[in-house]
Parts: sequence; C-alpha cells; structure tokens
Amino acid sequence: PIYCRAVGRCSYGPVLDREIGDMIPRDASGERVPLDQDLGRRFLYVRYDADLTAAGLAAMGLNDIDPAQVRKMDGVDSLPDLTRIGQVVAGEVELGHLGSFVIG
Repeated sequence: PIYCRAVGRCSYGPVLDREIGDMIPRDASGERVPLDQDLGRRFLYVRYDADLTAAGLAAMGLNDIDPAQVRKMDGVDSLPDLTRIGQVVAGEVELGHLGSFVIG
C-alpha cells in the first residue's frame, strides 16, 4: 500500500501509521486537495479495507461471524459471511473517491 500511495495519488484509505498517516494530499490548512487538481501522480489509488478482527466485525454489526474462519485463505465455507462483509464495506465506496475515472 505504501508504494501505491507514494507513486499514485491516494484519494481514500485508512491511516497506515502515525508517521506517514494516510498519504492523502492535503493543502496547508489540512483540507484534501481536490481530485481535479493535477499533482503529477501516475494513477489514482483508493483503498477499502475490512477489519476482520472481532472488534472490526462488531463495528460492522456482524457479531455472529467468527473472525478466525473468515481470515482463512482457503475458507470457501466462509463465502456467505465474506459476502456479507463485502456488502458492508461496499457502503464506504463513494464515486467521489474515484475522480474522473468514473464515466457518468
């Protein structure tokens, strides 16, 4: 994620750590630089993450999902639960994050 944010222009994503933050370009007052302002980056980067810990699932209102099961890479039995998680995370998606990439 750091490389994509350094080479590309991140318009949405969680904080990576306290030192580098989220790497979303901001002006001197801390406001996000509008996407129509060209910053010379190679591409637009957007990152949506699902927190698959017990606390993260609870925050999504999915207390009934077992975090250990949905974190398995080969957990095909968890596809219905993973679909539910994806539906919640999809609620974060805003077309405004994608700038002119979206053809209206």
